[in-house]
Amino acid sequence: MSVPTELNDPAERAELIAAARELVPLLRSHAAETEQRGNLTPEVDAALRAEGFYTLTAPRRFGGREAGVRTVIDVFAELARGCGSSAWVGKIYCGSAFMASLFDDEARHDIWGTDAHAAVSAALKSAGSNSVRSVPGGIRVSGEWRYASGIHQAQWVLLRVLVDAGSTPEPDARLVLVPACDVEVKDSWDVAGMEGTGSDSVVVGDVFVPEYRTMAARRLRGSRQRWQEGERVYLARVQSWLRVSLAGPIIGMAQGALEHVLETLSDGKPITSSTYTDAVRSPSVQLGIAEAASLIDTARLHAYRAAADIETASIEGRRLDVAARARIRMDNGVVMQRCREAMELLLDIGGTAGFRRSNPLQRFWRDLATGSRHAGVSTSLGREIYGRALLGIKEQVTGSV
Repeated sequence: MSVPTELNDPAERAELIAAARELVPLLRSHAAETEQRGNLTPEVDAALRAEGFYTLTAPRRFGGREAGVRTVIDVFAELARGCGSSAWVGKIYCGSAFMASLFDDEARHDIWGTDAHAAVSAALKSAGSNSVRSVPGGIRVSGEWRYASGIHQAQWVLLRVLVDAGSTPEPDARLVLVPACDVEVKDSWDVAGMEGTGSDSVVVGDVFVPEYRTMAARRLRGSRQRWQEGERVYLARVQSWLRVSLAGPIIGMAQGALEHVLETLSDGKPITSSTYTDAVRSPSVQLGIAEAASLIDTARLHAYRAAADIETASIEGRRLDVAARARIRMDNGVVMQRCREAMELLLDIGGTAGFRRSNPLQRFWRDLATGSRHAGVSTSLGREIYGRALLGIKEQVTGSV
Protein backbone atom coordinates (compact mmCIF):
# COMPACT_ATOMS: atom_id res chain seq x y z
CA MET A 1 0.00 0.00 0.00
CA SER A 2 1.46 3.38 -1.01
CA VAL A 3 1.94 5.97 1.70
CA PRO A 4 0.27 9.35 0.94
CA THR A 5 2.18 12.61 1.21
CA GLU A 6 -0.82 14.42 2.73
CA LEU A 7 -3.66 13.27 4.96
CA ASN A 8 -6.18 14.97 2.67
CA ASP A 9 -6.04 15.32 -1.06
CA PRO A 10 -5.60 19.02 -1.99
CA ALA A 11 -8.56 18.78 -4.35
CA GLU A 12 -10.77 17.47 -1.54
CA ARG A 13 -9.59 20.27 0.74
CA ALA A 14 -10.34 22.85 -1.96
CA GLU A 15 -13.82 21.38 -2.36
CA LEU A 16 -14.51 21.65 1.36
CA ILE A 17 -13.17 25.22 1.55
CA ALA A 18 -15.37 26.22 -1.39
CA ALA A 19 -18.41 24.70 0.33
CA ALA A 20 -17.56 26.64 3.50
CA ARG A 21 -17.17 29.85 1.52
CA GLU A 22 -20.68 29.42 0.13
CA LEU A 23 -22.06 29.44 3.68
CA VAL A 24 -20.31 32.62 4.85
CA PRO A 25 -23.18 34.97 3.83
CA LEU A 26 -25.66 32.78 5.74
CA LEU A 27 -23.53 32.73 8.88
CA ARG A 28 -22.93 36.48 8.60
CA SER A 29 -26.64 37.23 8.30
CA HIS A 30 -27.40 35.11 11.39
CA ALA A 31 -24.44 36.22 13.54
CA ALA A 32 -26.38 38.76 15.61
CA GLU A 33 -29.26 36.36 16.21
CA THR A 34 -26.83 33.56 17.09
CA GLU A 35 -25.33 35.80 19.75
CA GLN A 36 -28.72 36.83 21.10
CA ARG A 37 -29.97 33.23 21.24
CA GLY A 38 -26.81 32.00 22.90
CA ASN A 39 -26.51 29.12 20.42
CA LEU A 40 -26.73 28.42 16.70
CA THR A 41 -29.88 29.29 14.81
CA PRO A 42 -31.76 26.34 13.25
CA GLU A 43 -30.84 27.56 9.77
CA VAL A 44 -27.11 27.69 10.51
CA ASP A 45 -27.18 24.35 12.33
CA ALA A 46 -28.96 22.68 9.42
CA ALA A 47 -26.57 24.12 6.83
CA LEU A 48 -23.37 23.16 8.68
CA ARG A 49 -24.73 19.70 9.44
CA ALA A 50 -25.87 19.04 5.86
CA GLU A 51 -22.42 19.91 4.50
CA GLY A 52 -20.83 17.43 6.89
CA PHE A 53 -18.79 20.09 8.70
CA TYR A 54 -19.61 18.62 12.12
CA THR A 55 -18.08 15.28 11.19
CA LEU A 56 -15.11 16.18 8.99
CA THR A 57 -12.84 14.21 11.32
CA ALA A 58 -15.05 11.12 11.62
CA PRO A 59 -13.96 7.86 9.90
CA ARG A 60 -14.75 7.65 6.21
CA ARG A 61 -16.53 4.35 6.64
CA PHE A 62 -18.94 6.08 9.01
CA GLY A 63 -19.59 8.99 6.64
CA GLY A 64 -16.80 11.35 7.68
CA ARG A 65 -13.78 12.68 5.81
CA GLU A 66 -10.95 11.73 8.22
CA ALA A 67 -9.86 15.34 7.84
CA GLY A 68 -6.36 16.29 8.90
CA VAL A 69 -5.76 19.34 11.04
CA ARG A 70 -4.71 21.49 8.04
CA THR A 71 -8.08 20.88 6.40
CA VAL A 72 -9.91 21.66 9.64
CA ILE A 73 -7.97 24.92 10.03
CA ASP A 74 -8.81 26.05 6.50
CA VAL A 75 -12.51 25.11 6.61
CA PHE A 76 -13.25 26.79 9.94
CA ALA A 77 -11.13 29.83 9.14
CA GLU A 78 -13.40 30.28 6.14
CA LEU A 79 -16.60 29.84 8.18
CA ALA A 80 -15.42 32.20 10.94
CA ARG A 81 -15.33 35.04 8.42
CA GLY A 82 -19.11 34.91 8.74
CA CYS A 83 -19.62 34.11 12.43
CA GLY A 84 -16.98 33.29 15.02
CA SER A 85 -19.36 31.48 17.37
CA SER A 86 -20.79 29.26 14.63
CA ALA A 87 -17.34 28.32 13.37
CA TRP A 88 -16.15 27.64 16.92
CA VAL A 89 -19.02 25.23 17.57
CA GLY A 90 -18.37 23.37 14.33
CA LYS A 91 -14.67 23.13 15.14
CA ILE A 92 -15.43 21.81 18.64
CA TYR A 93 -17.67 19.17 17.10
CA CYS A 94 -14.78 18.15 14.84
CA GLY A 95 -12.39 17.94 17.78
CA SER A 96 -14.89 15.85 19.72
CA ALA A 97 -15.49 13.62 16.69
CA PHE A 98 -11.72 13.15 16.43
CA MET A 99 -11.61 11.91 20.03
CA ALA A 100 -14.72 9.78 19.56
CA SER A 101 -13.07 8.15 16.54
CA LEU A 102 -10.47 6.63 18.88
CA PHE A 103 -13.17 4.44 20.42
CA ASP A 104 -13.80 0.94 19.13
CA ASP A 105 -16.21 0.33 16.25
CA GLU A 106 -19.15 -0.60 18.48
CA ALA A 107 -19.11 2.89 20.00
CA ARG A 108 -18.47 4.57 16.66
CA HIS A 109 -21.46 2.72 15.22
CA ASP A 110 -23.65 3.99 18.08
CA ILE A 111 -22.73 7.56 17.13
CA TRP A 112 -22.72 7.51 13.35
CA GLY A 113 -24.17 4.15 12.33
CA THR A 114 -27.64 5.54 11.68
CA ASP A 115 -26.82 9.25 11.45
CA ALA A 116 -23.62 10.18 9.62
CA HIS A 117 -24.12 13.83 10.62
CA ALA A 118 -24.49 13.25 14.39
CA ALA A 119 -22.68 15.96 16.38
CA VAL A 120 -20.53 15.21 19.42
CA SER A 121 -19.93 17.90 22.04
CA ALA A 122 -17.36 17.56 24.81
CA ALA A 123 -17.13 18.66 28.44
CA LEU A 124 -13.76 17.65 29.84
CA LYS A 125 -13.70 19.84 32.96
CA SER A 126 -15.47 18.73 36.10
CA ALA A 127 -17.54 21.41 37.80
CA GLY A 128 -17.50 19.88 41.27
CA SER A 129 -17.86 16.61 43.13
CA ASN A 130 -18.84 13.86 40.72
CA SER A 131 -19.68 10.20 41.28
CA VAL A 132 -18.32 7.72 38.74
CA ARG A 133 -18.34 4.14 39.92
CA SER A 134 -17.74 0.76 38.37
CA VAL A 135 -20.72 -1.57 37.94
CA PRO A 136 -21.12 -4.85 36.04
CA GLY A 137 -20.82 -4.13 32.31
CA GLY A 138 -19.70 -0.53 32.62
CA ILE A 139 -19.91 2.50 34.90
CA ARG A 140 -22.55 4.78 36.38
CA VAL A 141 -21.98 8.51 36.06
CA SER A 142 -23.36 11.42 38.06
CA GLY A 143 -22.14 15.00 38.27
CA GLU A 144 -21.62 18.25 36.42
CA TRP A 145 -19.15 19.20 33.68
CA ARG A 146 -18.39 22.63 32.19
CA TYR A 147 -17.99 24.31 28.84
CA ALA A 148 -19.82 21.94 26.51
CA SER A 149 -19.71 24.15 23.41
CA GLY A 150 -22.54 23.33 21.01
CA ILE A 151 -24.36 21.11 23.51
CA HIS A 152 -27.72 22.52 22.38
CA GLN A 153 -27.36 20.97 18.91
CA ALA A 154 -25.37 17.85 19.86
CA GLN A 155 -26.57 14.25 19.82
CA TRP A 156 -23.71 12.99 22.01
CA VAL A 157 -21.43 14.43 24.68
CA LEU A 158 -17.94 13.26 25.56
CA LEU A 159 -16.99 13.54 29.25
CA ARG A 160 -13.69 13.04 31.06
CA VAL A 161 -14.23 11.15 34.30
CA LEU A 162 -12.26 9.58 37.16
CA VAL A 163 -13.65 6.12 37.89
CA ASP A 164 -13.84 5.06 41.56
CA ALA A 165 -11.93 8.18 42.64
CA GLY A 166 -10.78 7.93 46.24
CA SER A 167 -10.90 4.15 46.34
CA THR A 168 -7.56 3.59 44.59
CA PRO A 169 -4.18 5.40 44.76
CA GLU A 170 -4.40 6.28 41.06
CA PRO A 171 -7.97 6.89 39.80
CA ASP A 172 -8.78 5.51 36.36
CA ALA A 173 -9.10 8.52 34.03
CA ARG A 174 -11.47 7.72 31.20
CA LEU A 175 -13.45 9.34 28.41
CA VAL A 176 -17.09 8.33 28.23
CA LEU A 177 -19.72 8.82 25.54
CA VAL A 178 -23.21 9.74 26.75
CA PRO A 179 -26.28 10.44 24.58
CA ALA A 180 -27.15 14.12 24.81
CA CYS A 181 -30.75 13.17 25.58
CA ASP A 182 -29.50 11.64 28.86
CA VAL A 183 -28.00 14.89 30.21
CA GLU A 184 -29.47 18.12 31.48
CA VAL A 185 -28.10 21.38 30.10
CA LYS A 186 -27.42 23.98 32.79
CA ASP A 187 -27.43 27.63 31.70
CA SER A 188 -23.99 28.76 32.87
CA TRP A 189 -22.33 30.44 29.86
CA ASP A 190 -22.37 34.18 30.62
CA VAL A 191 -19.44 35.85 28.88
CA ALA A 192 -18.60 38.97 26.90
CA GLY A 193 -17.51 37.08 23.77
CA MET A 194 -18.31 33.82 21.99
CA GLU A 195 -21.83 34.18 23.36
CA GLY A 196 -23.34 32.18 20.52
CA THR A 197 -21.39 29.01 21.28
CA GLY A 198 -23.83 27.91 23.98
CA SER A 199 -20.92 26.55 26.04
CA ASP A 200 -23.15 25.65 28.95
CA SER A 201 -22.64 22.99 31.61
CA VAL A 202 -24.07 19.48 31.50
CA VAL A 203 -25.54 17.69 34.49
CA VAL A 204 -25.63 13.90 34.49
CA GLY A 205 -27.86 12.05 36.93
CA ASP A 206 -26.80 8.44 37.53
CA VAL A 207 -26.51 7.40 33.87
CA PHE A 208 -25.23 3.93 32.94
CA VAL A 209 -22.44 3.90 30.35
CA PRO A 210 -21.53 0.51 28.87
CA GLU A 211 -17.87 -0.48 28.97
CA TYR A 212 -17.44 -0.21 25.19
CA ARG A 213 -18.42 3.48 25.36
CA THR A 214 -15.54 4.23 27.73
CA MET A 215 -11.89 4.69 26.80
CA ALA A 216 -8.69 5.21 28.76
CA ALA A 217 -7.72 8.90 28.68
CA ARG A 218 -4.14 7.93 27.86
CA ARG A 219 -5.34 7.11 24.34
CA LEU A 220 -5.33 10.87 23.73
CA ARG A 221 -1.55 10.68 23.50
CA GLY A 222 -2.00 8.91 20.15
CA SER A 223 -3.43 5.58 19.11
CA ARG A 224 -1.68 2.89 17.10
CA GLN A 225 -4.82 0.81 16.83
CA ARG A 226 -6.19 2.71 13.83
CA TRP A 227 -2.82 2.55 12.07
CA GLN A 228 -3.53 -1.09 11.23
CA GLU A 229 -6.79 -0.04 9.59
CA GLY A 230 -5.16 2.68 7.52
CA GLU A 231 -6.73 5.54 9.50
CA ARG A 232 -3.46 7.43 9.86
CA VAL A 233 -5.09 10.65 11.01
CA TYR A 234 -5.88 9.14 14.43
CA LEU A 235 -2.25 8.43 15.20
CA ALA A 236 -1.78 12.09 16.17
CA ARG A 237 -1.32 13.18 19.76
CA VAL A 238 -4.75 14.57 20.46
CA GLN A 239 -3.73 17.47 22.73
CA SER A 240 -1.51 18.93 19.99
CA TRP A 241 -4.19 18.33 17.34
CA LEU A 242 -6.91 20.03 19.38
CA ARG A 243 -4.80 23.09 20.20
CA VAL A 244 -3.68 23.69 16.63
CA SER A 245 -7.17 23.20 15.22
CA LEU A 246 -8.39 26.15 17.32
CA ALA A 247 -6.27 28.37 15.08
CA GLY A 248 -8.87 28.06 12.33
CA PRO A 249 -11.74 30.05 13.88
CA ILE A 250 -9.34 32.61 15.38
CA ILE A 251 -7.64 33.32 12.03
CA GLY A 252 -11.03 33.46 10.37
CA MET A 253 -12.36 36.03 12.82
CA ALA A 254 -9.33 38.25 12.23
CA GLN A 255 -9.76 37.85 8.47
CA GLY A 256 -13.47 38.65 8.72
CA ALA A 257 -12.67 41.82 10.68
CA LEU A 258 -10.12 42.87 8.06
CA GLU A 259 -12.61 42.33 5.24
CA HIS A 260 -15.25 44.35 7.10
CA VAL A 261 -12.90 47.29 7.63
CA LEU A 262 -11.83 47.20 3.97
CA GLU A 263 -15.47 47.25 2.92
CA THR A 264 -16.17 50.19 5.22
CA LEU A 265 -13.19 52.10 3.84
CA SER A 266 -14.39 51.56 0.27
CA ASP A 267 -17.35 53.85 1.02
CA GLY A 268 -15.09 56.92 1.13
CA LYS A 269 -15.18 57.35 4.89
CA PRO A 270 -13.48 60.58 6.09
CA ILE A 271 -11.16 60.73 9.09
CA THR A 272 -12.64 62.93 11.81
CA SER A 273 -10.43 65.76 13.09
CA SER A 274 -8.25 65.64 9.99
CA THR A 275 -8.15 67.00 6.46
CA TYR A 276 -8.60 63.53 4.97
CA THR A 277 -11.99 63.36 3.29
CA ASP A 278 -11.25 59.76 2.25
CA ALA A 279 -9.54 57.54 4.83
CA VAL A 280 -7.87 55.37 2.18
CA ARG A 281 -5.68 58.36 1.28
CA SER A 282 -4.15 58.40 4.73
CA PRO A 283 -0.68 56.80 5.02
CA SER A 284 -1.52 55.75 8.60
CA VAL A 285 -4.55 53.82 7.36
CA GLN A 286 -2.57 52.29 4.50
CA LEU A 287 0.20 51.18 6.85
CA GLY A 288 -2.29 49.88 9.43
CA ILE A 289 -4.15 47.77 6.87
CA ALA A 290 -0.90 46.36 5.50
CA GLU A 291 0.36 45.52 8.99
CA ALA A 292 -2.93 43.88 10.00
CA ALA A 293 -2.98 41.74 6.85
CA SER A 294 0.63 40.72 7.40
CA LEU A 295 -0.03 39.77 11.02
CA ILE A 296 -2.91 37.52 9.92
CA ASP A 297 -0.67 35.96 7.27
CA THR A 298 1.99 35.36 9.95
CA ALA A 299 -0.59 33.66 12.14
CA ARG A 300 -1.73 31.45 9.27
CA LEU A 301 1.85 30.42 8.39
CA HIS A 302 2.59 29.44 11.98
CA ALA A 303 -0.61 27.39 12.08
CA TYR A 304 0.35 25.66 8.83
CA ARG A 305 3.81 24.80 10.14
CA ALA A 306 2.35 23.25 13.28
CA ALA A 307 -0.23 21.36 11.22
CA ALA A 308 2.47 20.05 8.91
CA ASP A 309 4.45 18.73 11.88
CA ILE A 310 1.42 16.86 13.18
CA GLU A 311 0.36 15.44 9.82
CA THR A 312 3.86 14.38 8.74
CA ALA A 313 4.27 12.42 11.97
CA SER A 314 0.90 10.73 11.45
CA ILE A 315 1.73 9.77 7.87
CA GLU A 316 5.11 8.36 8.89
CA GLY A 317 3.64 6.47 11.83
CA ARG A 318 5.73 8.11 14.51
CA ARG A 319 5.14 10.11 17.66
CA LEU A 320 6.18 13.73 18.06
CA ASP A 321 8.83 14.24 20.74
CA VAL A 322 8.56 16.80 23.53
CA ALA A 323 10.62 19.43 21.68
CA ALA A 324 8.36 19.21 18.62
CA ARG A 325 5.20 19.39 20.70
CA ALA A 326 6.58 22.38 22.61
CA ARG A 327 7.24 24.23 19.36
CA ILE A 328 3.74 23.42 18.17
CA ARG A 329 2.37 24.90 21.36
CA MET A 330 4.52 28.00 20.87
CA ASP A 331 3.37 28.30 17.26
CA ASN A 332 -0.23 28.20 18.39
CA GLY A 333 0.43 30.94 20.93
CA VAL A 334 1.92 33.05 18.14
CA VAL A 335 -1.28 32.56 16.13
CA MET A 336 -3.37 33.91 18.99
CA GLN A 337 -1.07 36.86 19.68
CA ARG A 338 -0.71 37.96 16.06
CA CYS A 339 -4.47 37.80 15.47
CA ARG A 340 -5.11 39.90 18.57
CA GLU A 341 -2.54 42.45 17.38
CA ALA A 342 -4.19 42.58 13.96
CA MET A 343 -7.58 43.14 15.58
CA GLU A 344 -6.25 46.06 17.64
CA LEU A 345 -4.99 47.77 14.48
CA LEU A 346 -8.32 47.24 12.77
CA LEU A 347 -10.18 48.73 15.74
CA ASP A 348 -7.93 51.79 15.56
CA ILE A 349 -8.76 52.20 11.87
CA GLY A 350 -12.47 51.56 12.41
CA GLY A 351 -12.69 54.12 15.20
CA THR A 352 -15.54 54.40 17.69
CA ALA A 353 -18.05 53.46 14.99
CA GLY A 354 -16.67 49.94 15.18
CA PHE A 355 -18.04 49.59 18.72
CA ARG A 356 -21.67 50.15 17.80
CA ARG A 357 -23.76 47.12 18.66
CA SER A 358 -24.90 47.02 15.04
CA ASN A 359 -21.32 46.89 13.76
CA PRO A 360 -19.95 43.37 13.15
CA LEU A 361 -16.44 44.59 14.01
CA GLN A 362 -17.16 44.72 17.74
CA ARG A 363 -18.47 41.13 17.66
CA PHE A 364 -15.36 39.90 15.86
CA TRP A 365 -13.29 41.72 18.49
CA ARG A 366 -15.14 40.27 21.48
CA ASP A 367 -15.25 36.75 20.03
CA LEU A 368 -11.58 36.74 19.09
CA ALA A 369 -10.51 38.21 22.44
CA THR A 370 -12.40 35.47 24.26
CA GLY A 371 -11.60 32.51 22.01
CA SER A 372 -7.89 33.30 21.76
CA ARG A 373 -7.64 33.04 25.54
CA HIS A 374 -8.89 29.47 25.71
CA ALA A 375 -6.91 27.57 28.34
CA GLY A 376 -5.44 25.26 25.71
CA VAL A 377 -3.79 28.07 23.75
CA SER A 378 -2.24 30.23 26.47
CA THR A 379 0.44 32.37 24.83
CA SER A 380 2.49 32.86 28.00
CA LEU A 381 2.41 29.20 28.98
CA GLY A 382 3.33 28.22 25.43
CA ARG A 383 6.41 30.44 25.56
CA GLU A 384 7.43 29.01 28.91
CA ILE A 385 7.07 25.40 27.73
CA TYR A 386 9.00 26.04 24.51
CA GLY A 387 11.75 27.90 26.37
CA ARG A 388 12.18 25.03 28.82
CA ALA A 389 12.41 22.58 25.94
CA LEU A 390 15.04 24.68 24.14
CA LEU A 391 17.08 24.95 27.33
CA GLY A 392 17.01 21.22 27.85
CA ILE A 393 14.94 21.35 31.04
CA LYS A 394 13.25 17.96 31.19
CA GLU A 395 10.66 18.84 33.80
CA GLN A 396 7.74 20.59 32.15
CA VAL A 397 4.96 22.65 33.71
CA THR A 398 2.22 20.40 32.31
CA GLY A 399 1.93 16.74 31.50
CA SER A 400 0.08 17.44 28.25
CA VAL A 401 2.68 19.36 26.26
